Amino acid sequence: MTRRWMIASMGLCVLVLLSGAVGCVSREEHNQVLARLRNANVELEKCQTAAQQARADNQKLRDRVNLVESSVAAKDKRITDLTGLNGELDKALKELYEKYQALAARQPTDFVLPAPVNAALKALAESNPDLMEFLPKYGMLKLKADLTFAKGSADVQGAAAGALKKLAAIVNTEAAAAFHVYVAGHTDDIPLKNRLTIQKHGTNWGLSAHRALAVVKELFAAGVEQKRMGAVGFSKYHPIAENKPGHKGNPANRRVEIWIVPPNRLLTAGE
Repeated sequence: MTRRWMIASMGLCVLVLLSGAVGCVSREEHNQVLARLRNANVELEKCQTAAQQARADNQKLRDRVNLVESSVAAKDKRITDLTGLNGELDKALKELYEKYQALAARQPTDFVLPAPVNAALKALAESNPDLMEFLPKYGMLKLKADLTFAKGSADVQGAAAGALKKLAAIVNTEAAAAFHVYVAGHTDDIPLKNRLTIQKHGTNWGLSAHRALAVVKELFAAGVEQKRMGAVGFSKYHPIAENKPGHKGNPANRRVEIWIVPPNRLLTAGE
């Protein structure tokens, strides 16, 4: 017998005793009392079930609250960590920017060739003003292609060959021995038309590259080590002046540039 039925039975006994005190109770009244007791018991069970469910729901809510609190705590820690990391990155970025600013503020003199080499190249250009120009800011001699080569040709002409021999003597001096020599050929936008020229060079790509290579060969013949040199052709794609409309070109763009640079600059990262 369950506790509820014990309580119900005790209640029934009380009613029976009371009925004995006040008189006999009819069977109908007795059944009504029992029915009310059963209904009360059903309602009690419902209330107990509801209470158990409420306790279970409450525990679930507590578990969810704990989970949310843990998640919030983890996110707070993550935010703190990211804030610290962001501060470190900001500091590193500022340091890099300061280094960039320092490099950007450096004057061209930071990259100027040694004084004896610079002076010798300047003198060479001044003695051949129609043929070449010296740009000390870049350590570069610029040869005018129209005076260095015949039209459509990659053969170095006499006056230019003599100047290149003098250049070889300069770059072979002790002051210039640590530097490399890179030769870059450039053309204007006039397409090649002569059949023989096209057979030899194909397009302006070939002509620019072959002219650069021809200068390298002259310097090598004059004693410059091959491992110090390089040749490249840029065709018409790096003009220094506007070409005339209709692919009519511009003599200023027909040039050969001779760059005298440290071995870790321009086309190579070193030996």
